[in-house]
Amino acid sequence: MMMKQFKLTLVAASLLVSPQLLAADHNFYGRIDYSVTNSDSGSATHTGKSGTILENNFTRIGIKGKEALTQDWSIFYKMEFGVNGASQDKGSKPFSARPTFIGLKSETLGALAVGRIDPVFKMAKGFADAFDNYSLKHDRLMPGDKRHGDSFEYKSPKWNKLQLGVSYLMEDSYYGDSDTRKENGNYQVAVTYSDKFFRSGNIYLGAAYSDGIEDIKAARLVGHVKFDRLKLGTLVQHTELLNPNKANFEAREGEGFIFSATYQLDKLILKAQYGQDNSGTGKIAGRIYDAMGEAALEVPEISQWAVGAEYHFSKSARIHTEIGQFDVKQYDDFDDTIISLGMRYDF
Repeated sequence: MMMKQFKLTLVAASLLVSPQLLAADHNFYGRIDYSVTNSDSGSATHTGKSGTILENNFTRIGIKGKEALTQDWSIFYKMEFGVNGASQDKGSKPFSARPTFIGLKSETLGALAVGRIDPVFKMAKGFADAFDNYSLKHDRLMPGDKRHGDSFEYKSPKWNKLQLGVSYLMEDSYYGDSDTRKENGNYQVAVTYSDKFFRSGNIYLGAAYSDGIEDIKAARLVGHVKFDRLKLGTLVQHTELLNPNKANFEAREGEGFIFSATYQLDKLILKAQYGQDNSGTGKIAGRIYDAMGEAALEVPEISQWAVGAEYHFSKSARIHTEIGQFDVKQYDDFDDTIISLGMRYDF
């Protein structure tokens, strides 16, 4: 069965990268990123495993493209898949869902897409998190970093570097008629200024609001500035849990933040980050409630520090290392220390 699946994948890939497709502005791409990570408790790792493990940092392959329909309108798409075959426990599920959508774009009216899309609340973060994709990332403290299928997304044209984004879930695909979460707005709105790559200036700003998506009501502010080789970032968030099926959900509300700094020395990038959260809604808090249920009487207060480095051999290849700790004030068994060394290759 696995061999048949592999052969079908190769056939599909060969079709996707055929000369006819490549000639029409279609791009095949991918990323391979793995780390050897040591974790005390498993609270912060991607899979919740402790000890010395191999972590898959969202390895993926995909194809994306666009084609002009008229002078003003174009069609665009992306089909991306997580590649999990290197993990022992994913041998029977070597691929997983990642962004997959199709949309229409007008240079004057903006773009509308439908499918599995990274929502605007998530993407407002830009690159303020210096450890995004790794086990020291901000979603260990606070939520708002998931993507969702059966969704719509609209992005406006830019006006003086300002852009509006709106995400909406097709709630009938998620909730039954008796589920109170269906009464939430199940939408997100974001406004961003400039761009996260600093191509149009040395500052990036974002503000976003989420109502119901990911079972939270949340507001997020993001800032990222560049001073020559130094970049400073922050993300501040208020979060309220809306899922009545979760333990002590009414008490799980509060604030969180991260502050980050990166400094580039030629091919070497040094990184540092500090964060806190008391909302009880992030990944580590979720694992505490999953393990303890209603016995977790106090909302976890979590703090984090992290340092790391990346060395870029080329535009495509780099090695990276991360060291950091999470301190859970009321639940010492869920404290975690992360030491990680990894390699990433983009194509």
